[in-house]
Amino acid sequence: MRGRQYAAVRMNTAAIESTEFLHRVRPALERHDAEALAATVNTHWTPPQLCRLMRDGTHDARKVVCLTLGLVGDIDCTSCLVKALRDEDSQINELAEHALWSIWFRSGSGRAMSSFTKAVTALNDSKYDVALDGFHEAVAIDPGFAEAFNQCAIAHYMLEQWKHALDDCQAAVNIVPDHFGAWAGMGHCHVHLDQLDDAVSCYRQALEINPQMPGVAQALAGLQRN
Repeated sequence: MRGRQYAAVRMNTAAIESTEFLHRVRPALERHDAEALAATVNTHWTPPQLCRLMRDGTHDARKVVCLTLGLVGDIDCTSCLVKALRDEDSQINELAEHALWSIWFRSGSGRAMSSFTKAVTALNDSKYDVALDGFHEAVAIDPGFAEAFNQCAIAHYMLEQWKHALDDCQAAVNIVPDHFGAWAGMGHCHVHLDQLDDAVSCYRQALEINPQMPGVAQALAGLQRN
């Protein structure tokens, strides 16, 4: 019976009332308990319902939706978060950006995630060649894992392998066209390759998706002054 009840909840597409949503999630929020928050949301609502609330809910509800989608969302519900990057509220922008990165980082298949996680650790430890091996393994297992390509680009970039980094950024945006991080990375690579018009184009695309990137805005302004 519990399994059938859960399936019924998961298939529910009815709109969520902001007041009900905030009431149910408040205990977990007050305890700063991410695991309990994810469990509460998964029990009562689906990601599509949360995306509808992201569009139609109150200001406070939309902030909490951004937070919860970072915990329970998947690649199919990123479009509402991309829209939130342009919200008038800077806190919603920030929460939406964090949620997108969280979803992208966990969007690989199970076997690919194992290689990816080890590679990210190696990248953070500045073991770039080891990281590249792991990211290459991840994309071989899951060719649709955009973040593995993006992180591979970062490893190549740190090794000053600009062309390889550019190719991996391009692979990432081919899979996830709204990946503002990969667009910015492409811009950086084009600068190093002295392809300044292409750099301007990539920076503009990154900022079109996510206007809240001051470093990219500054880089673009510098190119446009020259």
